[in-house]
Amino acid sequence: MITFAVFDENGLDADWTLRHAYLLGADNVVAPGRVSMDGGLIRCEPIETGSTALALQWDAGDLGVVTLQTCLLPHRERPYLLSLELARHQIMQLFVKVEEWGEFARSADDPVQKLFDEALAQFTAALIMEPHPETGGSPKQDAAARKAIEIGLEAGERLTIQHACKMVDAKREALAAIENPAPEQRPSIGIRVHPDRFTEPLQRVITGTADFINLPLRWSDLEPEEGKYDFQKVDRWIEWAVRTARVPVVAGPIIDLRPGCVPDWLYIWENDYDTLRELVYEHVKRVVTRYRRAVSRWTVASGLHIGSNFTLTLEQVVDLTRICALMVRKLHPRASIRVEIAQPFGEYASNDGATLAPQLYAEIIAQAGVGVDSFGLQLLMGDVTPGRSTRDLMSIADLLDRYAEFQRPLAVSLLGSPAVAPDLASTGYGDVDPGYWREPWSAAAQADWMAHVAIVALGHPSVNSVCWQALFDTENEADMYAGGLVDGSGNARPALSRLRDIRSRLRQNKPLCDLLRTESTQSAPSA
Repeated sequence: MITFAVFDENGLDADWTLRHAYLLGADNVVAPGRVSMDGGLIRCEPIETGSTALALQWDAGDLGVVTLQTCLLPHRERPYLLSLELARHQIMQLFVKVEEWGEFARSADDPVQKLFDEALAQFTAALIMEPHPETGGSPKQDAAARKAIEIGLEAGERLTIQHACKMVDAKREALAAIENPAPEQRPSIGIRVHPDRFTEPLQRVITGTADFINLPLRWSDLEPEEGKYDFQKVDRWIEWAVRTARVPVVAGPIIDLRPGCVPDWLYIWENDYDTLRELVYEHVKRVVTRYRRAVSRWTVASGLHIGSNFTLTLEQVVDLTRICALMVRKLHPRASIRVEIAQPFGEYASNDGATLAPQLYAEIIAQAGVGVDSFGLQLLMGDVTPGRSTRDLMSIADLLDRYAEFQRPLAVSLLGSPAVAPDLASTGYGDVDPGYWREPWSAAAQADWMAHVAIVALGHPSVNSVCWQALFDTENEADMYAGGLVDGSGNARPALSRLRDIRSRLRQNKPLCDLLRTESTQSAPSA
């Protein structure tokens, strides 16, 4: 067992709220186990032996309410001081990224270096304080460690943005040196369009903002009754995209087993894998056969590794993924095939030891000869849906680095945050505050977050496309509340103009990072 002490200014904080807590093992793979709170002490009981890290939500002051983690720690009887261990990991992460990104040539008066040095000084001051032998810390030591966390996060975010801007410029210069670059060589911006609304104002938003559209092919929409397909809504968007707008279509995921994405009649077969497998096979075959002349990029499956709705074994998850990919390859040999990783940080895997962690799923798919051309990562944050707790920019950049190790191109297949702070009282998930980045969620905060994360993503060597998660707000339980570029009344949010600016600069081969110095507080035009 590992225990962490949480303090306020008076001593152990018995009222501290534990949120988004889970355990990690080697290589940041989520480890099953139990995390509980008892009178100011967090008790971690991993199922497996060996050193363990704890990840959980933390109030970082002006930096926001974000999910952080500790380093791997050996088991011991005396409690660790939580704030000190979170600060230790933040300092370590700074050292690691400075080396990995080649950002160590900095002068003493460089702003990032000064923050780095200050964070290290605060951490050292906290480290050398004599802890209480029973509680593992003191209010004074905790205060110094908290300060180290906040300064370290600020240093990490600035370092991440500076590195991303440098990498975006390098991509831009390399593209400028190519006489006639192919479309896939150009960084691209996409928007996911739900087929149920089809209007001219929404079409105008697409033509002025996106290089491609993503059409989700939800089984529940296409075949609400077994054997009775309805392709009308998808048909009109694909026909418009191909014939009128002449923009590429990324279709899928074809198979997504989350609630809200599968028809009710399919649950009859949730415990009969052989029948479920046959139904998946026939469904993929029918959908791809219909659209293979209009679609060249397919997201064949999404989130199969999570198992929150249909309980599948590891072998069945891999088998279903393989079936989807092989069927698309057979029917459409020249198509690009992508598998989407939902909840890529893997919080869900701590709840059930039989669940497949996302990194392990990606590794198996990459090595098992499934025939996947790329991975799509969902970066959805600030929503009460499980797995969408808010992260800092360096954690996002580190996530991209880790998935790039699987030697497949990456796409941010869904990027999203809400324009309205979630109403926790009305959710069915209980007290699961997802946190926020720098300021509570609003339309302006959504736009600012989008610009920063999009640049971090586009600056990564393995990422060449980013897709915003919704053109307009929807009420489907699988979607993010208030996450669209257009609200329910048809008014554009500031994120729309910011996304247009990003795309415009990409098309004109201009620097992106100037956008980060512009506040996205002006009203956007109505859509």
